[in-house]
Amino acid sequence: MRKVFFFFTIILIASCTKVEDILVDGNIVPPDYTIENTTIDIYINKLYISTIGREPTASEFDANFEMLRGSNLSQQSREQVIADILNKEDYSNNLFKLESANVLNGVDTNMINERVYIYQFLLTTASGFDSIYIEYELGRMLEFQDALPELNDGVITNTELYKRMVNNNFFDEINMGTENFVVAMFQHFLLRYPTESEIENSKIMVDDGNSTVFFETGNGKLDFINIFFASDEYYTGQTSILFNRYLFRDPTSEESVNYSLDYINTNDYKMLQKRILSSDEYIGL
Repeated sequence: MRKVFFFFTIILIASCTKVEDILVDGNIVPPDYTIENTTIDIYINKLYISTIGREPTASEFDANFEMLRGSNLSQQSREQVIADILNKEDYSNNLFKLESANVLNGVDTNMINERVYIYQFLLTTASGFDSIYIEYELGRMLEFQDALPELNDGVITNTELYKRMVNNNFFDEINMGTENFVVAMFQHFLLRYPTESEIENSKIMVDDGNSTVFFETGNGKLDFINIFFASDEYYTGQTSILFNRYLFRDPTSEESVNYSLDYINTNDYKMLQKRILSSDEYIGL
């Protein structure tokens, strides 16, 4: 009995004793990361390859990883990393290369320079109608030649780049004839075939007749190009192209409206890219 009483006495005394918390200076609680390092590694490499066509350097990777890891891949950190990548000169070079492969079968700057030289040489001996034609083609090719450096310098947008890509002799040679030109425009930039009325009205306009396309009236090839690239259809097409490029699927009807309206209102192609590239779906979360 005495042993039992002694045991309960010890328990009672222990339960009444206050235990002080001990704080250790410099002891930092490790962050509670919910996203694995491997996910961030893959994301960084995907971003670089998708947007500038190469893997990040060691210093680029380390800086991006530190930012994304430190914030547990927050939305703000994603957008900052993407913005930094899209501001690199490699971005413009890769965009030109990518779109040239899609639109011009891979025409590069050397081919453009060579064509400029040929037109300039021919102009030294041409006369009459020939000289007018060569001057016209030279003017278009010189504008195309300036497209990449001006894109790099921020003087023109990607939309202006596309305008110059379709307004030169390379594009005309690939898509000979008015109807082929019109169909190529719709297929490359809207990802669809034009309706019969769109084909007919577009052909009339491109061939210097008065016509209406996308509810806008114009006369001539330049009018058609400007109307085409200012249309809501163009912005919707760009949304579909980027969804397929980055997410390998078409946008839903809701996504198409939402993303396209944002692009129309901001006219900011990089912002459209940023929205898709910063999404959980692109990352694989």
